[in-house]
Amino acid sequence: MASSNFPQVPPPLVIDDPATAQWDDSADLIVVGFGGTGAATAIQALELGGDVLAVERFRGGGATHFSGGINYAAGTRHQKAAGYDDSPEEMFKYLKAEGSAVSDETLRRFCEGSNGDMEWLERHGVPYGDNVFKGKTAYPPDGYDIYFSGNEKSPKYAALARPAPRGHKPVTPGFAGHLHYSRLLASARDLGLRLMPHAPAMRLIVDGKGAVLGVEVKAIPESLWPAHEKFYAKISPWRPLNQRRAERAIAQCRALEDSVTATRRLRATRGVVLSTGGYIYNLEKLAAQRPELARNYEALLRLGSMGCDGSGIELGISAGGAIDLMDKVLLGRNISPPEAYVCGLMVNCEGQRFVNEDAYLSVVGDALAAQSRDGTAWLVLDAAGFRQALRQSFFPGKGMFLLYGAPALLNLAMSGTKRAGSLAALARKCGVDPAGLEGTVAGFNQAAAGSAPDPLGK
Repeated sequence: MASSNFPQVPPPLVIDDPATAQWDDSADLIVVGFGGTGAATAIQALELGGDVLAVERFRGGGATHFSGGINYAAGTRHQKAAGYDDSPEEMFKYLKAEGSAVSDETLRRFCEGSNGDMEWLERHGVPYGDNVFKGKTAYPPDGYDIYFSGNEKSPKYAALARPAPRGHKPVTPGFAGHLHYSRLLASARDLGLRLMPHAPAMRLIVDGKGAVLGVEVKAIPESLWPAHEKFYAKISPWRPLNQRRAERAIAQCRALEDSVTATRRLRATRGVVLSTGGYIYNLEKLAAQRPELARNYEALLRLGSMGCDGSGIELGISAGGAIDLMDKVLLGRNISPPEAYVCGLMVNCEGQRFVNEDAYLSVVGDALAAQSRDGTAWLVLDAAGFRQALRQSFFPGKGMFLLYGAPALLNLAMSGTKRAGSLAALARKCGVDPAGLEGTVAGFNQAAAGSAPDPLGK
């Protein structure tokens, strides 16, 4: 099992006799962290007749609020309405080929239950539609509800599993994570959820044998909630050039929380669930797991909320929880939109291609991070492709300009775009090996002409 490399939170508070201890509140289930996962957990317990108390460091929503809200599923009525006969077996074969950290049994259970998960979400108010986007994109334009969200159509995977669009987006303009979360929150409240906001978890409470009894939280006074929320709002994963400001806000928020001394002890008679996110907003933890990302954090869009600081992971470790695969970070590097970019060649400093340019964004990101000079690479386009990409950036699809079009144009204008009349001259301007680039382009052109297969499967 991998070492955590995480500083420990205070050890759990040991209470020998929970019946005689003083508690400030109790519930069958206490959910620590109330984003999308916490909401789904709470609803499931409430449907089973449980009393559920959720404690949340901020107002709720977490990383889910900022996300695209995509649900991956097979055999849904929306696919059938769009003319796609998909099945859990095809979904399993595809995801198995992609690689999975879970067992085949768990993966198959996920695939077989995916349509039921969709129907469950719809019962709790999350709306889905039937309109399929068939092009290549990291996220569908407004007006489209289903898309090929992974590598389903890439030749490598299409040979193993029948391609189908399985990414289901809730019906709303723009990114849909906020709608996904708000509908689940409303359903949970209707079912009787008790939500305690602005209550950072401090430590777990256990008995003499180590069984978890509950959790101790800070009780931030309601008069400080606006200030607390103001710090939280300074972090958005979609706000570029914001990382130093985010680090200042994190420090200021911690100082406010440290100034609060009032605590509450909460008893969980049936269990505690930790659903508190990852650690992308803790640079110390990021440096321990992925130092190259910590060194370049100012260039990243860290996809999460301020609550993604690893504290929930530390809580689990403090009670004897085991962790693994903590270095497996989803590194998303969007190439499209504009779609013309996937026709270009991504080369490293040696002038070599290293990934299929139309692969899923995390496949591109992982491959990019493994390259020399802390993951330096260039996307090479010919003049016609560049002009087409420029046009597509101005018109990327309904609702996509601010998300993709404008950033693509800013990247062209401000991020060192190079032009040259020959490959050798371009290579010198970019600091790329000229011979490597010329050989790469020649080999790719042969594949594009049909005289040889593309070695990377485009």
